[in-house]
Amino acid sequence: MAQYEVTLIALNIRKWDLESQRLSLTTYFVMDDEEKSLLFELSLTQPPEMVEEFLGKIRMGCQRKMRNGNGNGDSNGDGAEEETTIIMANETFLRQKLYNYFKRILMELNNPKRKKGQSKMIFTTHMDIYNENQDISFLPQIIQFFVVLNWARKYYEKEDYQKAVDPLRKLVKIKPDFGLGYKWLARSLKKVRKYDDAMRFYERYAEVDNSLDARLDLAKSYRKGKIFDKSEEIYNAILAEEPDVQEARIGLSQIKYARNEDGYMEILDKLNEEDSNWLKKWLLEEFNFRIYVSPKTPLTPIQAANYLGFGKVFELTQRAFRNDVPSHFNPSKARMSFYKEELDKWAEIMNRYKCKPEEVLLHPENLQLENVKPVELDINGEAKTDKPQDTGVSPVKRSTRVEEIIRSIRASRARNAVSSTESSESGQDGPPVKRKRGRPRKHPIEPPVSTVETSPASDEEKPKRRRGRPPKKREGEEAAPAPTITAGEAPVKRRRGRPPKNAKIEAEKTTTDNSAQEEPPVKRKRGRPKKKVIENPGEITDSNAASLPGEEEFLLEMHREK
Repeated sequence: MAQYEVTLIALNIRKWDLESQRLSLTTYFVMDDEEKSLLFELSLTQPPEMVEEFLGKIRMGCQRKMRNGNGNGDSNGDGAEEETTIIMANETFLRQKLYNYFKRILMELNNPKRKKGQSKMIFTTHMDIYNENQDISFLPQIIQFFVVLNWARKYYEKEDYQKAVDPLRKLVKIKPDFGLGYKWLARSLKKVRKYDDAMRFYERYAEVDNSLDARLDLAKSYRKGKIFDKSEEIYNAILAEEPDVQEARIGLSQIKYARNEDGYMEILDKLNEEDSNWLKKWLLEEFNFRIYVSPKTPLTPIQAANYLGFGKVFELTQRAFRNDVPSHFNPSKARMSFYKEELDKWAEIMNRYKCKPEEVLLHPENLQLENVKPVELDINGEAKTDKPQDTGVSPVKRSTRVEEIIRSIRASRARNAVSSTESSESGQDGPPVKRKRGRPRKHPIEPPVSTVETSPASDEEKPKRRRGRPPKKREGEEAAPAPTITAGEAPVKRRRGRPPKNAKIEAEKTTTDNSAQEEPPVKRKRGRPKKKVIENPGEITDSNAASLPGEEEFLLEMHREK
C-alpha cells in the first residue's frame, strides 16, 4: 500500500448554480513535489458537510491521478491494483480553514442586507491556505516555493502588477533557477515603469532559461530601451540559428526604421508575402513608428491635423492617445507634438500593406513651414532645447503675463500722481478727489455751485431722509409732527420693527407741554374675571344690586324676605 502526502495550496470558485445548489471550483495542491490541480463540483449545504465532501473529492481525484500516472496500477503483476492512501498535510488546520471559508460564502449568498432585485453573489472567490502575512518558514522549501508561486500568479493573472512584484522577488530568491519567475518579474517591473530593474531581470531570465522566448524577450527589451546595438546582436544570433523566426526579422526591420536606415521595407515586403495578416496585426499593435535620429521637422497638433486632413484637432489627439497615429507626449508639460517625417513614413507603410480600411491621405498644401526649422534630437529621440551661448551678457528674461499687468498698474498710478501734482501747481486747492469704487448712487447730491454769497439760513443743514417706509397712520391717531432738526443736532433715528403697544400713550406724553402727567391705563388682565363675593349682606343696597350677578341677586332677594 502506497501513501502520498498532499498539501493544499489554494482554491478558486469559478461559478455557482443556485437552482441546483452546486459550486464549480478549482483546487491547487502539491503531490510528489509537483503542483497539480483538480476541477470538480461541490454541493451547497452546511459548512461541516461541505468540508467532508471537499476532502473526499480531493482524495478520490489524487488516487485517480496516481492510477493514471502508474499505467493501470498493476504493480505486483498478478492483475491486482495496488491500493493508495492519501494523507492531507496539516489536516486539522486545513479543516478549520475550509470551515471558515465555506461559512463565509454561505453568508454572502444569504446576505439579508442585499438590495431588492439584486442577485445572490459570492465575492470571496479565491482562498489561499497560507496567507501572505503568515510565516511559512516551517514549511518545506519546495512547499514554500509553490505557496509563493500561487501568490504571484494570483496577482499577475489579474494584471495587478504592483502587488505581484514583491511575491515574485521572494519567488526568485527561494528558487533562483526558475526562469518563469524572472520573466513575470521583469514584465511586472516594466508595467510599473521600472525599466532598469526590468532589463536586469530580462538578462537573468535569458541566462537561466536559454530558450528562444527568453532571448526574444531580452532583445525586445533592449530595443524598447533604445539599446539598438545589443538588440541587433541578439536578433542576428537568433536568425543565424533559425532564419525563419518572424519576430527576429521584424525586430531588425524596426531597428533600421528607428535609425532611419534603408532596408527595412525589404524585410517587411518578404514578411507580407509569407503572412500578410500577421504583418498587419504586428504593424498595428507592436510596430513603433518613431524615428530616433536627427533632423526632424516638428509640427503642432493644429498643423498635424491640417496635414492629415482632420476636421478637428480633438480627433487627431484622440487617435494619437490610442497609438493609431505616431506622436510624442510630454507628461511634465502636458504637451503633444508630431513630426512630419514620422507621419510621412507611417502613411506610406499603412497604404503599402493596406493596414487601414481607408487610404491615409496627406495634405501638404495645408502646411506653412517657412518659419519652421528642423530640430536636433537627444539620445531618447526628443527635441533638444536651445541653450543660449555664453557671451558674457546675462540673457533677458521673458516677462510673464502677470508681471506685465503689474507693470501697467504701476505706470498708471505714476501718471495719476504726476497729473495731481501738476494740477496743484496750476492753482487748484486740495488733493484730487479719488473716484469711489463700485456703482454710483442713484441720486447723487452735489452741492450747488454759485458765486452769490449764501445766506445764514442756507447754511443750515438739511434734515436727513429717514431710511425705510414711513409709519402707518392709525385710526383716531393724529399724525405726529415732523421733528424739527436744528443745526448741529443729530436727527433721531426711527426704530426698526413694530411699534410698541403703548406707542399712543408714549406719543401723548411727549406732546403734552408741562401738563400733569396722567396715570397709565390699567392693563386688562388675561383670563376670566373673578366672581365677586358678598362679605356683609347688610351692606348691599338697591344701588349696587344691579351690578351683581344672577346668583347674588337671588341671595339678596332671600335676604330681603327674611
